[in-house]
Amino acid sequence: MEKQNSKIKDKAIIDKPISIVCIILVAIFVFFMCLKPEATLNAVNAVFNAVTSVMGVPILWFVFIGLFLCLYLALSKHGNVKLGEGEPEYSLFSYIAMMMCAALAATASYYSFVEWSFYYADPAFGIEPYSQEAAEMSLSYAFFHWGFSVQVIFVLTAVSMAYAYHVKKVPVLRVSAVCEAMLGNFKYKKQLGKLIDALTILSIVGGMGVSLGVGVPLISAGIGKIFGIEVTFTTNVIVLILVAVVFSITSIVGIERGMKKLSDWTLYAAIFLIAFIFITGPTQFIWKNFTQSVGTMISNYVDMSLFTDPIRESGFPELNTIFLFTLALNYAALMGIFITKISKGRTIREMILTCLGGISVGTWIMFGVNGSFGMEAELSGAYELSKAADTQAGLFELFEQLPGGTMIIPIIFTLVTLGFLATSLDSASFTLAASATKKLDKNGNPNSKFRLVWCVVLALVPLSIMFAGAPFDTIKTICIVLSVPFLFVIIGMLIGLFKWFKEDNN
Repeated sequence: MEKQNSKIKDKAIIDKPISIVCIILVAIFVFFMCLKPEATLNAVNAVFNAVTSVMGVPILWFVFIGLFLCLYLALSKHGNVKLGEGEPEYSLFSYIAMMMCAALAATASYYSFVEWSFYYADPAFGIEPYSQEAAEMSLSYAFFHWGFSVQVIFVLTAVSMAYAYHVKKVPVLRVSAVCEAMLGNFKYKKQLGKLIDALTILSIVGGMGVSLGVGVPLISAGIGKIFGIEVTFTTNVIVLILVAVVFSITSIVGIERGMKKLSDWTLYAAIFLIAFIFITGPTQFIWKNFTQSVGTMISNYVDMSLFTDPIRESGFPELNTIFLFTLALNYAALMGIFITKISKGRTIREMILTCLGGISVGTWIMFGVNGSFGMEAELSGAYELSKAADTQAGLFELFEQLPGGTMIIPIIFTLVTLGFLATSLDSASFTLAASATKKLDKNGNPNSKFRLVWCVVLALVPLSIMFAGAPFDTIKTICIVLSVPFLFVIIGMLIGLFKWFKEDNN
């Protein structure tokens, strides 16, 4: 009898009400988007414009100040706090690999080659489009958008959750559980917690819909290039099912045997691809452009962080910087929970500096090599990616400028994109299951079958949209609207964190 009770205690306990409510809400949203996509898109865009007009500037200030707060937490005495007992569970390479794969997803595979072209064609600061100055600033802006600024949002979420879970021993990896522990005797903390859970789950489902919206057509385009077939709706569906199968398998076998190995292999393949492009591509240009772009980003970091363009009103900050920061807020819970899970045995300093430095430097190298290769092809007239009608298809035409660019490079790129997407969705299924679990098992994991349920939900949302021919922009916009309230959740957790620091120091 005692053994049976012990087994029950060791098992994860699912929070069925919040799971059912969120799945129903997702189903309702998909239904309306399939039934009336244009009306839904217009309504969501109106809400998005209203939200960003009010919250855009505060978000810029939050991210800018947040970097200094991260550095303070890492370099002060708080950085010495160890998160849990024992030694780190993962090597530094695997630790960075899992964080990078979870944070970047398939979007980085694509944007590392093309994002500079957006800022070359439509630059900030009133710079003339397609000019020499626009070219010099373009890669620097990509570094800024995908570097420290985005990681700040993830770190500030993770440090509060990691301290709560590993030090204060909050028993579950739920944002709501951390908030409830911090709120103490607040009368309505349970109701507030349920709202935070729903917000977390819906934001992650929406955010992964965006990743699939970018990743699936990209993988399909790669398959079309490799096998010489036309990409159709059926191709996209088969690819989506393939991705779903891969991340479902890694979810079932667990983080150690599943996501760790897949993320390691993905990063090895990505490093090989980057090294190949660097060696066989315009090496001298890549090296010089990377170096100058890092310097330009650093010297213009403050201007880029607080650029609101009130005089020209070009819309650049809203369409780019604010948009990307709100999208990062959408991933904040996912990254906060996942980083907390894999950071056992490390100090707060290690966690912060690895996330800030490791992911940022890795991203700069990826964007620097891939982006500079595309830029050199543009400037030399070999291939003008910025003027391509379809940048996803144009990407594979760009690869033809390299040795093996008609077959070998498309295969490697497609596999890297598949790996990034599958590992990101794997971390999402873990986070979703943890956010809807009352009690984790003895190893700190949610039920594996419950993770599989969320794998199915993550796949069904984009599948329904593809079937209806509805635009993915609707999901992208609505998930960003949902993410804005999470800014206040992060601020609230930081206030609670410093209160805990004060109590524990006393």
